[in-house]
Amino acid sequence: MRINYISLMFVILLTVFFLDVFTDNSISRTIHSVFSMAASPLFSAKIFLEDYFEKKITVQHIRIFADEKPDELLILSEDLKGYYVRNLNKPGIVLNEKGQLVGFVEKTGNVGYVSKWWESEFPVTLVATDVTVTGYYKSYRITIPDPNVSLEKLQAKVYMSEYLPYGKLLKNYGMHLGYYKNGIFKLNIPKVSKKVILLEGYGNGDRKM
Repeated sequence: MRINYISLMFVILLTVFFLDVFTDNSISRTIHSVFSMAASPLFSAKIFLEDYFEKKITVQHIRIFADEKPDELLILSEDLKGYYVRNLNKPGIVLNEKGQLVGFVEKTGNVGYVSKWWESEFPVTLVATDVTVTGYYKSYRITIPDPNVSLEKLQAKVYMSEYLPYGKLLKNYGMHLGYYKNGIFKLNIPKVSKKVILLEGYGNGDRKM
């Protein structure tokens, strides 16, 4: 009888696994989201107790592009492709405390979801000494549609496209995504602490959320 139960459980788990694979991990994402929301009060209590009993108090003051202090949003958890963030109520892009791009808001709400930019796909701007080129980032690679550009000779800094919301702002402040050299893109993945900053989306050029 035990063997029958074990076999049945194995078949069920195997079925769920295959369904999850063929639905692009939608089942695991849903389960993770539900557990993240359910665990939110416990996480808040944990943070409170840690801060209360912590001997050394660290105050993090974040200022991005202006003298005004922006709202800081708390990261609840992380998975391979993104972050679950509390009170992420509006679409847009998310930065770390240094102003570096962290990712794009994919889901808003009390527990929102931010996809890591290096796990996303979007247009980019490549800036070399004597030329500016438009490209597209996907799967850790950059494709450049212009046949007149010599990919082997191009050496450039890579920025989020100037035509995306805040793209020109991040470029003007030198917040690049990495370096393109000899046909290879070397990513500059940002460090992410407990808190991030939201820049709300605007205009018709918004990335689809």
